[in-house]
Order: sequence, then structure tokens, then C-alpha cells
Amino acid sequence: MSAFKTRRAKLLPVFLVLSILILWQPWSGIEPALRGIKTGPDFAGGYRMVLELQSFRVTLQPTASGENVADDIAAAIETGLGAEAKLVSYDPSTGRMIFDVAGSLTGPMLQKALGDLATVVDISAHVEKGDLEKSISSLRSRVDPYELLEVRLRSFGDSSVIFESSEIDPNRARDLLGAQGRLEMFIDNQLVLSNSEVSGLMAPVAAEGVAYVPVSLTTSGTALLKQACSGKASHPIVIYLDRPSDAIIVFDNSLLKGAARLFYDENAREFYVTRETGLAVSTYYISVLAVPVSGEGISQEVKAHLLELISEKARVVLLGSSADYPSELIQWLSTYYRITTVPRREGESVDDWVLRACGVQSAPLITQTMAAGGVTGELTIPILGKTQAQALVKAQNFQRAVAHRLDFPIIFTQEVSLPPAFGSNIKESLLIAAGVALLLALALLYFAFSRVRVALVIIAFMFVDAVLTLAGISVLSLPLGLSTVSGLLFVVLSGLSQHVIITNELLKGVQTQEKVSIGWRSSRALSISYLASLTVILISISIALLGFGSIRVFAITTAAGMIIAVLLTRPVFARMMESVLSWTPQRTPPESAKPEQKQQ
Repeated sequence: MSAFKTRRAKLLPVFLVLSILILWQPWSGIEPALRGIKTGPDFAGGYRMVLELQSFRVTLQPTASGENVADDIAAAIETGLGAEAKLVSYDPSTGRMIFDVAGSLTGPMLQKALGDLATVVDISAHVEKGDLEKSISSLRSRVDPYELLEVRLRSFGDSSVIFESSEIDPNRARDLLGAQGRLEMFIDNQLVLSNSEVSGLMAPVAAEGVAYVPVSLTTSGTALLKQACSGKASHPIVIYLDRPSDAIIVFDNSLLKGAARLFYDENAREFYVTRETGLAVSTYYISVLAVPVSGEGISQEVKAHLLELISEKARVVLLGSSADYPSELIQWLSTYYRITTVPRREGESVDDWVLRACGVQSAPLITQTMAAGGVTGELTIPILGKTQAQALVKAQNFQRAVAHRLDFPIIFTQEVSLPPAFGSNIKESLLIAAGVALLLALALLYFAFSRVRVALVIIAFMFVDAVLTLAGISVLSLPLGLSTVSGLLFVVLSGLSQHVIITNELLKGVQTQEKVSIGWRSSRALSISYLASLTVILISISIALLGFGSIRVFAITTAAGMIIAVLLTRPVFARMMESVLSWTPQRTPPESAKPEQKQQ
């Protein structure tokens, strides 16, 4: 039978063409490029973000002594700052106590919370190693839950985390990594529910342009919500994620000229939102302090107000970048507060920009049923976006942040771009290396088999293995990095060795002294190849299930390539090589050779 008449041989060109189209994507441009492959930071570069966990080790000098002083101090810190405090050590000779405080704070804030109980001696950033590793694990679960992306997360110093990636959109990385996961629900500017009243979150769903996050409440949470909603039909439930309660929003007073439904109350020093719901107009305030400044600077009234808040707030959040404000203002603010910025994103409206800076995720209205007492333990939080796809991404970010909540607030301290790990000329170097390797392999194969056609077929199937495996990498959405390239090389080189074994077996079947048919030799060679490939597949799957990070990506790439080889390329290669070798005269084994064939 001709090799080209088998079913697999007919399917191979089809899959090969489809693979080339998947990798090339000529509809996006006719110039040769691997557009279907997402390139990792090893080859494409990327960006690095440095995040700092807001946890501090504080040394205090109590003003009184007694058995319950430490408990009183911890309770004062938790009440005044809303941050958990844990006693680390106590020095009887000096009376000093060291506490770990999980939350944003400054010396004036801590001293105000302590009152006359103790005096602040020292404050330094500190996170226990175990807590730091736990936080890194939670952050990884948000951005790369299956550890298949080329992202890197590692500790840095005592309280910081470094994140590197080229594949994840930077804005989404900021949303996923920059959130502690602190959930709050407000009704009429009063806190009703928080994380402790939430028992679980389901995966978001999208319908009719809106995404929804199903939330399950505890029994006590259901009772609290029922009480808060009573008689308040059409009142908004304002849902926050990481409301910047430790900060003051600073914005240019000309900003709101471009707002559609967002306003500022100078007396309350808060933003508020109005919106039409049918024939009625609903209004809700955003529970975050905000102060306006002009392009010329800051008024004395606002400056005095900010000075009053030094013992209550740890930072200011600038809407925009530092370059958008007078340098004198930035210098003055940095004297008393830590400064963070929230730049406006491309295509983002003023309303969405401010709401994002304030942590507002959604503001659904209380229904008539809920107002009449029909509150259940199952809520559905709507998340809006410009498109349904954007709404779903926002909902996923929200769900992952809350589901993998951190024990500490987290802020960005630095962001820089990264060059490719292997240099800017890595693609050209790889092409040169691949070309040299192919020429060397062709020469060695010709020297080994003394047949040009045999060598060319083996080289051609190396190319086929590479293309089909790359297509598998694209379909699985694996980034092209060092681990995937290693898996690809393993597949191609394993294929080369198996093709050589198959060819060698088939050559024995065409020799005149052989007393068995070439078909029997082909079956035997394929059996050896299948056994070797199956072993690699099983080991790779085991590693993929048990491994992590780059090891898992390498194992998945290897398993995918070997499965494609077993199902398609190996049997087609054997048939193809039979046809190539059939040009050599061969004898049909005599009847007397059959017993020997059985013995073999």
C-alpha cells in the first residue's frame, strides 16, 4: 500500500497546514511571524513590579505596668487603626514591648491610637517569612492559578514582593496584585458587611452585557443585611474592594468637569454619585475622604485640613501622576504623607477613574423584596464594563482578590520594563542555531544511511514534529519561554532518535539476507517507538500534575508533543519510510522463513 493512501497520511498535511495557519495568522499580516505564540519574558522581555506588604514591627515603651498591659495595647491598636496587633517580645529590664502590626500606619497614627498607654519608640517594615511566602502563594493563585504562565513572583527584602511578566496585561496585573481583598458593603454610608460575613464566592458569569459574582453569606451576615435593607427599597448597596480608608484622595478641581454622574461635596469632603433609576434619582456617597487642589497649588484651608489628618491617615492618593501637580505641592505632601498615584487608563471615563481609585466595584439597588425582608444568604453582585468581556474580566479580578485575600494591605512601590532575559538578538541566534543543527543532522544522517531520500525524510519529520508541537503550545495558551523551548527540543530530538530506530529496522527488512518482511520490521519498530513515547507521556503527565511553574510547563509541552507523535507522525513516518525504501529491490521471504519469523 502506498504511504499516501493511509488515513493518517491524508490527515497529516491537513493538520500541518492548520498548524501553520494557527502559528502564522496571515490574516493579521503576511510577513512571516509566530503570531499565534505568546512570548514569555525570556525572549520578549516584559515588566517588573515591586509590591510592599503593609506590615510593621513596632517597639513601644508602656507608661504603666501590669499583667494586662500588652492586651490593652493590642486592643487599642486594633480599635484605633483597625489593624491586627500581635505581641512578639517583652523585655522585663526595660519594660519595652515589640508588636507586629498588620496594616498601614505612621508614627502619629500609632501614637494617637495608643493614647497614654505607651510611647512609640521605633517603627520598621517587617513581615514574618512564613507570612511572606503565604502572601506570595495567594498572589500567584490570582494571576497564575495553574502555574502555566511565564510569571515570576519572589520575595524581596523583609516585606516586599517582586512580580515579573510579559504576558499579563499590566493593568490587570495591578488590579489582581494591588488588592488586599478587603470586601465592604455600605448602605447609606454605614458599613453593613465585610469579609467575615462572606462564606464563599462562585466563579463569575456574564449575561446581557453584565457580569455577576455569586456570593454566599453566613447566617449572621444574612441577618445583618436583612436588618440594614429593611424599608430601604431603591437605596444603593455600595460595594468596595480595598476602600482606601487609610488615605486621602487628592485631585485637581478641574477634573470633575468631565464627569457625567460624579460630584463633590465640599462640606462632607466626599464624592457622590447620582443616577436615574426609572422615574427616580438615586444618590450615594463614596466613603473616602477627598480634597481638591488647583493647578497653582493648595489652599490654606485644605492644607490645614490635611495637617489635622496626619494622625488619622497614612497616605495621599493622587489622581494622575506626580507630574500633573506642582512640585511644591508634591514636596509638601511628601513631608507628612506617603504618596501613591492612580493614573487614568486609556479610554477610561472620569467617573470610572475616580470610582476605581476609591475602590467602588458595584452599587446595586435594594429591591422591594429585600426591603420587605426577603433577604437570603445568596447574593449576586453585578459588575459593569464597557463590554461584556471587560465586565467579566473585572468580575474575575474581584472574585480572585476576595477569594485569595491577603493578611496585609499591599501597595506598588516601583514598576520598570525588562529587556529579554537572553538578549535582544535571541531570535536571530535561535534561527542560526537551528539552521546549523539541521545541516549537521542532514550530513550525519546521510553518512549513517548513505541515502539522500532517507535523510531528507527524517529531517522533514523533525520539522513536522516542531510545527505540530508549537501549534499544541498555541492551543494550550502556553507562553514561549525557556521551559516550552526545552520541551519542544525534547520532543524534536526524541522524534529524531525514534525515526532513526524505525529507519534502521526498516533497512534490515529490505536486505537480501533478511528472512522477514519489511512490514514486520515496521510493526516492530513502531512498537518500540510507542513504548518509549508512552513512557515519556506518563512521566510527563505525572510531573505536570505534581510539579509547578516551569517544570509543569515543560512537562505539558513534552506530553502534548509526544501524544501528537504517537497518534499521527510516527505511523505516517513509518509508512513514508517504507515507500522510500521500496525503491531498493527486496525478496519476498520464502515459506520456510515463517517459523524463524515467529521465533523472532
